Amino acid sequence: MLWLVVVAGLYMFRGRIAEKLAPFMPSMSPQRSSFFGNVLALAAALIFVVPLELLGLGGVKRMAFMASLWITIVTCGKNIQANYGSPPMPQTMSMAAIKQMITTTIQPWMTQACQSVDFHFLFFALIFVMATPSIFPLLILSRRSLWAVGSHCTKTPADGGVLWLKFKPTWDKLKAQEPQILHTATMAEILLAFWLTVSLLLPTRQILACILYWNFLKTRFAMPRSAAAHQKAWMEIGSKFDPVLKMAPFLQKPIDMAKDWFRPRYA
Repeated sequence: MLWLVVVAGLYMFRGRIAEKLAPFMPSMSPQRSSFFGNVLALAAALIFVVPLELLGLGGVKRMAFMASLWITIVTCGKNIQANYGSPPMPQTMSMAAIKQMITTTIQPWMTQACQSVDFHFLFFALIFVMATPSIFPLLILSRRSLWAVGSHCTKTPADGGVLWLKFKPTWDKLKAQEPQILHTATMAEILLAFWLTVSLLLPTRQILACILYWNFLKTRFAMPRSAAAHQKAWMEIGSKFDPVLKMAPFLQKPIDMAKDWFRPRYA
């Protein structure tokens, strides 16, 4: 869990880091910062797709995988900061001060921030930071990054340059099929959970990633921004699973338990 220590260290010393890097970093709006972050995350994912291992450059693929995840984490964090501010930190490190801040300021901040899609995908990227590199999580993140880049360039074409002019006809076709593509993306989020579960039987099992990812799906199912899409996707999966349930009715009880676990706990 070294990456947790790294994240905590970066956050606690963010003021000093920002002060040192300020002379080298151009100031830009949160929208442009998010745009360039998504461009870099998408570019790193594309590098990962290239079969560089055939050239003996498998290490580059690992670096590209990690780069895409960390760029997503930083970009989502910056978006959350721009929309909700930074999470408050206690002025003193006493247990009493920390407990008071958690109940009075951090919990209200979390209640708002956790409903953000950026918060969901920051959690998503953190799950796979220590996981075995795989194309499946990058496909989900890349679709989101592509949508963010395309939406930004539609409003501000100058930021996309010549590359955007060449890609725009393709983007227009994708945008025309937005409902189907978003539904497919939601299905991919769910199917990744099933793949992680099935892979528990394989030598490449990732137990922690599987547990955390199911909790990510539960959050997506419960939050208003994504609930409708996930409910529709689960209904479609359920309709395809009905014939199996008729042949094996003993599966009904664990399925009911799973449904109860997914059910939102707020009114």
